Amino acid sequence: MEKLTNLKDETKGKVAEIIGDIHFQSRITSIGVTVGSEIEVIQNYKKQPVLIYCRDTMIAVNKKEAGNIIVEVI
Repeated sequence: MEKLTNLKDETKGKVAEIIGDIHFQSRITSIGVTVGSEIEVIQNYKKQPVLIYCRDTMIAVNKKEAGNIIVEVI
């Protein structure tokens, strides 16, 4: 399993764990990123948010928060 920040473009996986306080977990799950959901990394450049595709939606997650999302690569 890898942190979302470590994944390269076009990598697909399933969210295995979301680490963080209740506020972060509530916010990230409210936009559709939940444990077990499938994601694809669209873009992961240095010093820019990580762009992911999840549940028919493109989502930008900042680097610090992306480090709290653990993904099982498929």
